[in-house]
Amino acid sequence: MSDPAKVRVRGPLASLFPEFRVRLAALGYSPGTAAQQLQMLAHLSGWMHARGLTIHDLSPEAVEEFFRHRRQSHRNLITVRSLDRFIEFLSDSDIERAAAAPSVLPGWEQVLVRFGRYLSRERALAPTTVENYLNQVRPFLRWRAGRTNSDLGNLSVNEVMGFLVVRGSAESAGSVRVAVTALRALLKWLYLSGTIDEALAEGIVPVSYSAFGALPKALPPAQVSDLISHTADSRLSPCRDRAIVVLLSRLGLRARETAGLRLDDLNWRAGTVLVHGKGGFAEPMPLPADAGAAIAGYLEHERPAMPDRHLFLQAKAPHAPLGRSGISAVVSRLGQRAGMASPVGAHRLRHSAATGVLAAGGTLTEASQLLRHASPASTVIYARVDLAALRTMARPWPGAERGTPGSVTVPGRVR
Repeated sequence: MSDPAKVRVRGPLASLFPEFRVRLAALGYSPGTAAQQLQMLAHLSGWMHARGLTIHDLSPEAVEEFFRHRRQSHRNLITVRSLDRFIEFLSDSDIERAAAAPSVLPGWEQVLVRFGRYLSRERALAPTTVENYLNQVRPFLRWRAGRTNSDLGNLSVNEVMGFLVVRGSAESAGSVRVAVTALRALLKWLYLSGTIDEALAEGIVPVSYSAFGALPKALPPAQVSDLISHTADSRLSPCRDRAIVVLLSRLGLRARETAGLRLDDLNWRAGTVLVHGKGGFAEPMPLPADAGAAIAGYLEHERPAMPDRHLFLQAKAPHAPLGRSGISAVVSRLGQRAGMASPVGAHRLRHSAATGVLAAGGTLTEASQLLRHASPASTVIYARVDLAALRTMARPWPGAERGTPGSVTVPGRVR
């Protein structure tokens, strides 16, 4: 059945069907997908009716029980997430449901929650920075809880170093360095809060690592063009994917910055786009003609008519904003279609934009301005890929001018 109006229902949810059907249409669901959602709700309503439940009895535990029952006879829409849109509808309609039974988080997760609160409130770190710290600390706390269920008051430097050795065997020095920074912050907080008696952070030395140890992994212009051409093969949203790749490669945006773009950030008359970067700074950037044309094509032909003001939306209903992982996933899929040997993410296009400035005769200062680096030192790494400038600094090999063309004179040896 592909007509939502023909779905029949009985039970406690029947009175909500007309409004929810309108809600699904407003969210951009196709008639067929909306009909599937309503059929699932009809199943839920009948199940509730058979058990004498009302809408107010639809607790998280009841939802879990229903989907266990549904999985015995159905193959689609069989997880709790299938009900997300309806639960949001109930919340927006101020319909109260039975609360979930209070759950007790494991001890290590409680520590993680308190640590996150400390980073946000007392250190006033940006939400993305807090998220990054927690993503590094979480594996350690889980790893330790799996090995020993003892209180963190017994934590030792050897345990922390043991965890870092395990990570170092499978990850790069740069990744381990990030983990060390987060774990040192955790250990300092544990000491300040009185959870541990010793300042263990002093025993965890920073990892010796230089971001300048390797060349930036930029893509050659031909491969960037190949990525852009393969956006035409995108089944759901070719115009959106093209706009994303052009913006990343022309303006050197980060994935998070691209995901955060809003319709109000586009100033078509001035030809600029307002980029919200690190540290809460927002800077207007010139919008190249090809990037503007790609965005205009997406807005005209593909972007769903949704009230959300984010520029890039998911192709499938309910058309939520595309997050930073979604932005990078677009680039990764295009790289696979183009047959590129190594994985390609959004940040490689940022590197490509910077090296493109130098290849066109620009300076490091101009590359720094494009990337919006707070410190010029962050851009110095790109000097290593500016081969034309490096050749002017290279000194002749000692004695090469006295030898014959193509020969090398070795001191102390007669030829």
